[in-house]
Amino acid sequence: MRLLSTLLCMAVLLALVPGCGGRRGPGSATPETEHRDPTDRAELLGTRRVDFKADHDTITVGAHDGTFEALRIDVEGSALEMWDVKITYGNGEKHSPATRLIFGENSWSRRIDLPGGNRVIKRIEFVYKSRNARTGKATVKVYGIH
Repeated sequence: MRLLSTLLCMAVLLALVPGCGGRRGPGSATPETEHRDPTDRAELLGTRRVDFKADHDTITVGAHDGTFEALRIDVEGSALEMWDVKITYGNGEKHSPATRLIFGENSWSRRIDLPGGNRVIKRIEFVYKSRNARTGKATVKVYGIH
């Protein structure tokens, strides 16, 4: 009886604990409304539909989008691996954060802080490969965090 009571308590506690990590299920919050840090204001900088025929892509941003202190990358539709992320700032300076990102289907990256405070971003280049080519195309979304 004590074992049953303990298992029941554990099940109730697990049901009350929110999910952790970078996955969304059906009906959960969208990246635009989801708050990882209540002080972050995320803005969609660009979207690319990747079909795994190409192995690199570029998202052009521009000064009209404002300045950002960090980035976050979301991947929807299929699993993919991304590396060699290169950020070109408005003044021509380039930055490649030391990172290799592995995305499951419908997941997102950690916050990628930009050095030097708020920066104008000119473009973001990334190299990727499919983790499962049979699942089709993926959509990559890059968010700037003010």
